[in-house]
Amino acid sequence: MIETLRVCYRNNRCQLRLIERFNREYQSEHAILWYTGQPFLYKQLNRALRTEDINFLYTFRYFIYDLTKQLEQEYQKQREDCDFIIKLYRGVRLSIKEVNKLETSVSKLLSTNGYVSTSLSKQVALDFLGSSNDNKEEENVLFEIEYDFGKIKSIIVASTAHLSKHRNEEEFLFDLDAVFHLQSITRDLSSNVILVKMTAVDEGTKITNEYIEEHRRFMSRGSVVILFGYLLADIGQYEKAQHYFDCLLENPNGEDVSFIHYHLGVIKYYQGDYEAALNYYQKSYDRLIEDIPSRKGALSFVLNDIGSTFKARGQYDIALDFFLYALKISETYSNYYIIANIFGNMGNIYRIKGDYDRALSCQMKCLHIREKYQPSFHKDIAKALNNIAVIYNDKDDLDNALEYHQRSLKMNEQCLPAEHENIASSLIHVGNVLSNQGKFNDALDHYIRALQIRQIIFPNGHPTIAANFSSIGQTYYLKKDYDHALKYLEMSLHLRETFLLGVEDTNLVDVFKYIGLSLIKKNRHYDALSYCQRALKISKSIYPVGHAIIMDCLTNIGIAYSGIDDYSEALKYFEKALENEAQKTTKSNLIQRARNYDNMGMCWCRQGDEKTGLKYRMEAVRIISQVYPRSQYADWIDTIGNAFIDKKLFDEALECYLTSLNMKADCLPADHIDVAESFMLIGDVYLEKNKIEDSEQYDTKALCYYEKALAIYRHSDHPNIAYILNSIGSIYENLNEYRLALVYYKDGSIMYQKHYPSEGTIRQLNENNISRIQQVMN
Repeated sequence: MIETLRVCYRNNRCQLRLIERFNREYQSEHAILWYTGQPFLYKQLNRALRTEDINFLYTFRYFIYDLTKQLEQEYQKQREDCDFIIKLYRGVRLSIKEVNKLETSVSKLLSTNGYVSTSLSKQVALDFLGSSNDNKEEENVLFEIEYDFGKIKSIIVASTAHLSKHRNEEEFLFDLDAVFHLQSITRDLSSNVILVKMTAVDEGTKITNEYIEEHRRFMSRGSVVILFGYLLADIGQYEKAQHYFDCLLENPNGEDVSFIHYHLGVIKYYQGDYEAALNYYQKSYDRLIEDIPSRKGALSFVLNDIGSTFKARGQYDIALDFFLYALKISETYSNYYIIANIFGNMGNIYRIKGDYDRALSCQMKCLHIREKYQPSFHKDIAKALNNIAVIYNDKDDLDNALEYHQRSLKMNEQCLPAEHENIASSLIHVGNVLSNQGKFNDALDHYIRALQIRQIIFPNGHPTIAANFSSIGQTYYLKKDYDHALKYLEMSLHLRETFLLGVEDTNLVDVFKYIGLSLIKKNRHYDALSYCQRALKISKSIYPVGHAIIMDCLTNIGIAYSGIDDYSEALKYFEKALENEAQKTTKSNLIQRARNYDNMGMCWCRQGDEKTGLKYRMEAVRIISQVYPRSQYADWIDTIGNAFIDKKLFDEALECYLTSLNMKADCLPADHIDVAESFMLIGDVYLEKNKIEDSEQYDTKALCYYEKALAIYRHSDHPNIAYILNSIGSIYENLNEYRLALVYYKDGSIMYQKHYPSEGTIRQLNENNISRIQQVMN
């Protein structure tokens, strides 16, 4: 510490003399006196705390301990005689940017990054601002802090005037990480001082203290020195945490080397360097396995994280073996923290394997343990909620999925810094559900927010950013924006080549799959075939036989072959997809089955066997009707209905359109344009059926559906209004209601001229309709 200060003040003889005196005379019971009296201490220490300078803080750790300990002693003495409210003041100059940030934080909690010096005297605080401020980039700010000794239990503040050289300043010093509620910000125009009113509160420190105590109590592996490094990693400061543990490894000074290796492994895991993570975990394991029996419980942590690393590499069976081994050890030592963690990890593996019931059972056990033993707001509870939501999402239970994901996101936002990986992960998962509900723009908003957080945490790239790009690309595919889809999917693939070269996991399957699908939509079927085949190869190495993803990959290859007119090969893969599904031991994925049937049907139709083809496509519609309603599924059914219309199979078309309408009614607002389209299509079918059977009931039904469509379309002045008005006119003409027919034909003519002014053929047909009715009426 002394040497560091000498370097800092090597050109300042006055401060160097004081540093030498400090070196000779300092005693721990004089920490406050030295801190409040000497700039070389309070300036350097607060700078290090503010900038989180790990090297400096590590060097100063003993002085920080002394200062905090003495401040707490003074606090305990003084609070015995205090049960009243005091107001403290602090005058500082802040940049305009810092003031703007304060203005956006009104009604929020603020935490300090250092010791905060205040005064009981408002005038003393104002004197620190000086008589004038000519710097246009700075503002004079006076903080007024209210502190209630009768209520506040966790924020340490004490009068230090009697220990200071400057007793007339009436100084009160706040300990590290005090939390305040920012009540208001006002500007005094006469003095040009911004007044910031705050109140000291317990809420923030309560969460922090519970979290630290919980970590010490249940993880019980290492000293406060180890804990400090762990917390740096836990809040996402991975590079600083690595530097901290690297320094500690060079000079352990009695600290447990096995724990240092373990935490370096954790950091490497979060940085995406899985090989280095496994190397550190192995070193930790080797030390622990040779240690005394009482230390064997720590092995479960290492084994669990080794399993997590193999999971991240896509080696799921190996990962599960490590989780089971870790569970056996942890149950022997009754360590609830790691037991909950292992159940969560096992649940993730079972979900990937498609065993949703076993996955949900594991995740619920994890959640119940965490809720019983951990603080009520904790990132691990948020993680358990998230894992449960993912299973519900895979099971197509989107309401439950969204509920659990939103609970997880809210909890993460309450107990973690704004730029934390867990918040980014929660945003991704909420986006996944929104995408599955057909709310693609909302999903993209969540994905982009997550991406922005991750790019701040990992400025040099990271596997999670690659996954983020993939999610964005998949959503653009669902939006039918195939160019943007390919852009983001290729960005994901490029980043994987940097961080995950040779790693074959579920995300890589998705990237290859959606690149293939996007290329199919752009009619680049030969290029698509290569990506679809690569996705199938990896999925077979990851998933068990019968898994829905394997079925999906087989179907995609069939679609690609169909696109190059190789129908026999296409049908072969469609049949393989059905054979794969037949071997599934858990509940089938109905959407994948419907998709396979629909593509088989189209393949048969292209070969000229329309009867067989349309039979398969209708079976697809009946399967889709059984799943959670989504607008994209309704659109899919409409396209199949259109195929039946083209073949004048009106009963089958009607079944499709009614199924689609029911689905839209469940997932869209009643006045949505897509609902109007369904009403219109159903009206068209009844109109066509009337041409064949000439039944008044068909005219009546067609009229009913057209009027429902018209009521919705009028809200947006939609071009389809012209078509519907004309169709209603034709119905009234068929019913010999010529006066009403003429009204609708004329209204339709006005709308055609408005929306289709250059369409001469349409205008001529409309004029013919009006002329014909007028002749009949005359």
